[in-house]
Amino acid sequence: MVTKTGISPISAETQSLVDRVSHAVRRAILEGRLRPQETLSISDLAVDLGVSHSPVREALQRLAGQGLVVLRPARTAIVAPLELDDIQEIYRLRLLIEADAAGRAAPALTDADLEVLERELEVMSGASTDSDEFWAGHAAFHLALMTPVMTPRLRRVITELWHAGERYLRIVYGETDVLETRSPHDRHRPLLVAARTRNAARVSTAVTQHLQSNEREIAKHLRGTLAGRPSV
Repeated sequence: MVTKTGISPISAETQSLVDRVSHAVRRAILEGRLRPQETLSISDLAVDLGVSHSPVREALQRLAGQGLVVLRPARTAIVAPLELDDIQEIYRLRLLIEADAAGRAAPALTDADLEVLERELEVMSGASTDSDEFWAGHAAFHLALMTPVMTPRLRRVITELWHAGERYLRIVYGETDVLETRSPHDRHRPLLVAARTRNAARVSTAVTQHLQSNEREIAKHLRGTLAGRPSV
């Protein structure tokens, strides 16, 4: 079914209507069907999704809080632009929070936690990077590193940062050859190796190096894109 926004109508499920609208629009943004700075009409989204304006409006407010859309007057919004300052702030906060949390969690990691890390690493290794399976495994892997110290507040903050940063990673994974040089398995295995030591300093350092590497690759590609030329 062809729609104005490229998003298909949503079906009845157990999730709330706002949750389902948020998921549909967020997925379209992450998959690149809705491009940066593209205008989002509440009316068009409501028609395409087969819902009223109210859940669309609430969903866009939620996505604005995640940094994925920018609300505008006259019942519209735009897909948030890709900006170097934005990704640098996302990773600055991730470094502060995740390196600390993973380091604190390391001595308390259980055998079950390590099994989750191993399992989710295999999921990522076998799944396409444009699939929901890959990104679910990616989130589960990083959460497992922090399981012993995870709180509802920490999970909310971390998840919001992941939502804001995921589209940058997806673009780099999909539009460059970085995965040919280093696969998702190669990128994440050092984290598992460090976690097995249960050493706070080693785990914190591994997380820091992992995030810094991601930020460098994203920033390099983004600088090239913003300059109107391909990155090299």
